[in-house]
Amino acid sequence: MTTWRGAANRIHAFTLVILSAVSAAAQPREPHHYLRTAIGLKDSEIRQAEQGQVIVKVLHTPLKREVAIFGIVWIEATTTFFVDRYEDIENFEKGTGILQIEKISNPPQLSDFTPIRWPEEDIRAIPKCRVGKCAVKIDEASLQRLQSEIDWSAPDAEAKARRLIAEIAYETAQRYLEGGDETLAAYRDKKRPTYLAKEFDNMLESSPFLYEYLPKLHDYLKNFPKAQLPGSTSFLYWSVNEFGLKPLFRMNHVVIYPLEEGHNANVAIASKMLYASHYFHCALELRFLVQDSAHPKDVGFYIISVNRSRSDGLTGLFGSIVRSKGAKRAKDGLAGALLNLKTNLEQNYGRQVAGEQ
Repeated sequence: MTTWRGAANRIHAFTLVILSAVSAAAQPREPHHYLRTAIGLKDSEIRQAEQGQVIVKVLHTPLKREVAIFGIVWIEATTTFFVDRYEDIENFEKGTGILQIEKISNPPQLSDFTPIRWPEEDIRAIPKCRVGKCAVKIDEASLQRLQSEIDWSAPDAEAKARRLIAEIAYETAQRYLEGGDETLAAYRDKKRPTYLAKEFDNMLESSPFLYEYLPKLHDYLKNFPKAQLPGSTSFLYWSVNEFGLKPLFRMNHVVIYPLEEGHNANVAIASKMLYASHYFHCALELRFLVQDSAHPKDVGFYIISVNRSRSDGLTGLFGSIVRSKGAKRAKDGLAGALLNLKTNLEQNYGRQVAGEQ
């Protein structure tokens, strides 16, 4: 079976291979060559991708608590059109499963967070929480504030809790923009603490392909905000999603990194999870917008997604069952998301082109 590290090295290598190709005739056609050699796609599956069908695959990972999903689909639009809409993340991500979403101001404002509709179940869990045993992922300092600054017997306790949680989320965003991963919390909902900075750093270290082929992006993700990424665009956003048995609040840092200039240029997009109220320790979603090297001037590109996440309860006998179900859900979710993305982008791009004519 293809290992995650070996597969990942080759998955992302094609982005640089395409850029360095002197001509389509002198190099294997990309990304087709790497879809065969790295992902192990059959020729029939590659033809399906060429025809606009979604192809999704679960990748092997050495860590039992990690799930990695690969997906690809061809989109009849330009990468510039995609990026313009992705930067409007609030409208881009709207749809099934997204209960709320908001792009965070730069610098963050407390008003960015006050609209969050925290699930009542999570609010009610706070006074019962203890360090090492809590129904919500939370760090020790935040738990102490919520339990000491609020009179939970008062009739307005829930309203005050919502305001304080919004304040904590606001301060989390502020600290991250000023100090990067070192400021991220340590979850204390389980017996053993989970250090988010350490988890994410370990995820990057197990992604040598990123360091080798996109070293500036790797350095930016690892050393933000000390590291800079000229030409890139970045922002934070939060969302409340339907997920599993409980709604999930999460905060993400997005960076959009054009690898070359042009209306249909290759682009790398990373979305890094900074906090999740349930389920996840850390997550990193990488998207690559890649032209067909045989037709570099044609409208259209492949969008390739590699989503990695580390979660609770995926080890042991019972955990292996949960992991299998989680991987299937993630696979089906990515397939649906790519299909919806293709449909919406192509329809909107077609309307734009028609309006310009």
